[in-house]
Amino acid sequence: MKNKFALFVAAWVCAGFAASASAQEAMLTPPKVLVIAREVVKTGKSAAHEKWEAGWPRAFSKVKWPVHYLAASAVTGESRVLFFTGYESLAAWEQDAANTGKNAAFSSELQMLAEKDADFISETKTAAFLYMPDLSYKAEMPLAGLRGFVVTAIHVKPGHGQHFEEIRKIVRAAHEKANLDEHYSVYRVRAGAPAGTYLIFIPVKSLAEADNAEALHGKAYQDAMGDDGRKAQMEFQSVGVESAEVQFFAFSPKMSYVSKEWIDSDKDFWSPKPAAAMKPAAKTEMKEEKKP
Repeated sequence: MKNKFALFVAAWVCAGFAASASAQEAMLTPPKVLVIAREVVKTGKSAAHEKWEAGWPRAFSKVKWPVHYLAASAVTGESRVLFFTGYESLAAWEQDAANTGKNAAFSSELQMLAEKDADFISETKTAAFLYMPDLSYKAEMPLAGLRGFVVTAIHVKPGHGQHFEEIRKIVRAAHEKANLDEHYSVYRVRAGAPAGTYLIFIPVKSLAEADNAEALHGKAYQDAMGDDGRKAQMEFQSVGVESAEVQFFAFSPKMSYVSKEWIDSDKDFWSPKPAAAMKPAAKTEMKEEKKP
């Protein structure tokens, strides 16, 4: 669906990461398969791109399409937008693409939107990633108030995939022992990106949480890691990591097609009321002075 027609068919049960609704609140739940479409926006075209992209959610809403996607704009790095979709399996992704093609009018509208996209973007790529629950920590969390992701992309050297997973299990165990108030999901590439690529998503309400990262991983966490854990981590960083980078992304309500559960979790953010039109100032009637 938002695959710029065929490459990226959106299908998160809620948007981006799936949303599971409980009696109390909607929760963010990582999908088993995460499809990410990346669009690099031309210089000076961000506002126009956002305005045009809003046509996609309108098209999906019009046909009440049952699958959804989350858009997030880059705060750091090159100007780009990521579109996240979630599936139970790769086969479910394929089936959703097939369903889109069966609706001729809907497909035609998406094709028109995709063709115009070329005016605003210089590059598109799509990749699929698989969720790694054994390496993730408190991945399910309330949706309300979330505004973006801190994303760490790690590319490990050939032959060090197992090494990475062993280290991340040590890191998770330390988080659990210290009972840190943090949430993250780990994914590994399945297709569309270099082998050995891993993504770590930390949902945040604001970048103030990034400011607090060092303090959060203070004495309690360091004690939980222990000397052996820190030594193993440093060794892996030295011999197993090809590259690593951290980027900030902000959710974009205008470019996202989200579910009712997602909207209801934070209506003021995901579906704000239009600003009231300003009333024109009352005109003062000028009386013409009589000449003597």
